[in-house]
Amino acid sequence: MEQFNRRFAVVIVVTVLLYWKSGGCSGLVCRGILWVEPTPVFSMGSSVSVVCTSSIENCHPEKFSVYLNNNPQPSLHHLNHSAVELQLHNVTIPHSSIRCHVKCKGQREQQMVCGKDIKGGYPPDKPTNLTCVSKWKSNKINCTWKKGKDTYINTSYIVEFKSSVRIQMFSPQREGYVLIPLSHFEMDAEYNVSVHAKNHLGQSQSAVIQLTINDVVIPDTPTITNITFVNGSHKKAVLQWNKSEQLCAVVRYRATVTDWNMVEEKETSCENSTFEVRGLKPFTQYEFQIRSCKPNEKLRCSDWSLSFLERTPEAEPCRRVDVWRIMGPTHHNGSQTVTILWKPLAPKYSRGIILGYKVFYREYGKQLHSHVSQPKDTQYQITLPKHTRTLYIAAFNSKGSSEAAQVSIGQKEFPPPIITKLTSADSSGILLAWKPPSQTKGSILWYITEWHRHDGNMWWKKVTCLQNSTYIEAKVSGSRYHISLYAIYSNGESKPATAEAYSMELEPIAGPKVSVVETQKKRALIKWEDIPVHLQRGFIKTYTIYLKKGIDEKQVRNVSVALRQYWLESLEPAVLYTVYMTAWNSAGKGAKGEEIILKLADGYDFTILVVIVVAVTFSIAIPLIVMFCNSIRHRIKRICILWVPKWVFEEFPRVENSSVVKLLQEKYRSDSDSSWLSLHSDPPITEVEETIFFSEEVASLSSLLGEDTHAERMELQCAGKPEAGDTPSKHHGYQPQVSNQGEDHLHDSVETSQLELLDSSSPADCGIFTMLLNGTFDISSRSLLPGGDINVTFGSNAQVIDLTGFRGERERVEFNERHDFSMEGSDQGQTLLPDALVDCLRHSEEPAAVNSYFPQLVVHPVTEGDC
Repeated sequence: MEQFNRRFAVVIVVTVLLYWKSGGCSGLVCRGILWVEPTPVFSMGSSVSVVCTSSIENCHPEKFSVYLNNNPQPSLHHLNHSAVELQLHNVTIPHSSIRCHVKCKGQREQQMVCGKDIKGGYPPDKPTNLTCVSKWKSNKINCTWKKGKDTYINTSYIVEFKSSVRIQMFSPQREGYVLIPLSHFEMDAEYNVSVHAKNHLGQSQSAVIQLTINDVVIPDTPTITNITFVNGSHKKAVLQWNKSEQLCAVVRYRATVTDWNMVEEKETSCENSTFEVRGLKPFTQYEFQIRSCKPNEKLRCSDWSLSFLERTPEAEPCRRVDVWRIMGPTHHNGSQTVTILWKPLAPKYSRGIILGYKVFYREYGKQLHSHVSQPKDTQYQITLPKHTRTLYIAAFNSKGSSEAAQVSIGQKEFPPPIITKLTSADSSGILLAWKPPSQTKGSILWYITEWHRHDGNMWWKKVTCLQNSTYIEAKVSGSRYHISLYAIYSNGESKPATAEAYSMELEPIAGPKVSVVETQKKRALIKWEDIPVHLQRGFIKTYTIYLKKGIDEKQVRNVSVALRQYWLESLEPAVLYTVYMTAWNSAGKGAKGEEIILKLADGYDFTILVVIVVAVTFSIAIPLIVMFCNSIRHRIKRICILWVPKWVFEEFPRVENSSVVKLLQEKYRSDSDSSWLSLHSDPPITEVEETIFFSEEVASLSSLLGEDTHAERMELQCAGKPEAGDTPSKHHGYQPQVSNQGEDHLHDSVETSQLELLDSSSPADCGIFTMLLNGTFDISSRSLLPGGDINVTFGSNAQVIDLTGFRGERERVEFNERHDFSMEGSDQGQTLLPDALVDCLRHSEEPAAVNSYFPQLVVHPVTEGDC
């Protein structure tokens, strides 16, 4: 028994929990009070107040929790230690459950105080359309009505039949419907019938109708048995039905999803079980219904029969096919490939099942190349002869063909329409508006709108000439559509009016590709390529160049969309820069383009370097050319003479090249006493041997030196008498020492030879001796060249020296700067010069530079044998 009680308790608990889980709270055992104001059933949208009071024994409430449809409510108002209040405003939920729980001190779990269902609803509407009927073969009367909107709470309906004798009330078996046996009524009695509705929030009553049982009896519902079409034509249909005696038929029909068409009374028959229906469209699905009525009593008709569905027969297509073309290549023989496009006819124009399309062209009035395409085809490629300008297409079904549509081949020079508006209609379409051409060459038949994307898919549509706008279906967002609009004339089509548009723009998914064109000292020229059209996803409005130096520092420069290159200024040499670009359209900023690394050279300007190299090359090449080209050198010298003082280019005779020196040199070398000419030492006093020039030798020397136009002036200068006060002691520097050794006649002979030599000398001769005195020479050889030139060789090392003043020509003398005058038995010798020659050098216009020490030279007489 105890085990049974436990099982029973478990069953009760599970039942309560299941009921609670389902949202119902009625029947729960409450350990407190849950009060709902105004009532648990209230008008929809009202405010409700819920008060929870706990009466659990041995419980000191610590916390209350109130749940609305299992959702804890946060805003609780504590009335006292054992009661709380919850305010609910504008409650629009029809059915809700409320539960109240409390947590007692010292306990972990909450305990339920009580629960309750609350309902929001509406009072009942006034019932309408109350009807009561009874069929001939039925023994019950059926009353129906419309209750109105849902009340969401329990509402009761009562049908009241009130006669002069009694009132009868009937409850409906189902909502809006009641079935009452005829045995409750008298057939000829008159009744006032109404419907009453009532719930917790209010009540209502329908309008009262008056009837007798005989008035509500109607014929049974008829049935359509068959429909036939006369001669297989859609124009006339014959319906058959199960007619009863003394009844007439009323027929209605409609095409699918259209309004009903009632057949007029004159077309109905009360005598036959068939009747005709006219005005039907070909190849159209129709729904037919029929009902039977007592003659002349339209209000006492049966219910409409079940629908009978039938499709009318086909008819030949009633409209031309919409046609367009795509021009292909022209071949060498003049023929041209053309792709003809067409739109399938709508069912109301095809008027049957299209069996195919016939494509053909005419030549000399004859139909040629007739091709039949399949019903599902919408294009066909054909090669037309050279002079064919029109192509035809016709659709056909089982009843015949449509009128042939034509398309002209070869665009005419008609002016195009003018596009006035091209905007995005929504995310899947474009609105195109236009106006007719300003100058037309005939009436426009219609317009053709053509559009395609970058992938080559092409769409088109035909628009009537009465329209000046159309909707283009463009479902792909971010894809550019190329739109062309043609005006079609009877003898051809116009030029296209073209435009581009997006149904909706999206951010670019790629950036421009950047490359470096040129770099300079502190700047670089970059260029970029256009983003492919399918990646732009909108019309590009601007570009942004990002110049990143290192890791963090970034520079942003916005440039016009018309530019394709840009100079980056103020760059630092030898610094790595990262350059990339982004593109902007109306949808926003696009993705980042490909990054490139930019680095300028280490501050070197290669242009300046090239200029320097060229300048140095020319500075070296030009002097080399001048040095090795005598003609250029002489021309430069002549030009410089005009602008530079004469003394800069004046050439002085050089003693090394003197013919006299060569003769003397040869003489002294052959002399057996030449050993005293050694210059190894300079003794204080040196014996000088006087040597007398014979007049013949002097004359020979003069003839070798040549005549000078200025000889007379130079003779006066060189042979002028010294003043009385002049003594050898007044001469500066070291004077050549003259030995008195020898006979008197030798002395006189030397003086005479000196005078004769000076008389025959020219100013240039002074220069020769002057230069001879500037150094000591080892005279090794001499030779007389043709034309009066003297070739003197000093040692083994040779150099060419120019001399002037001898017949205006230059003499070439080879000499050696090594001088070795050896003298037998002596370390050093002195050079002995005639006094007259020294005096000549002193009185020359431009004194030669005479050192303080003059090398000493001994002059020997030159004989003819020596020459």
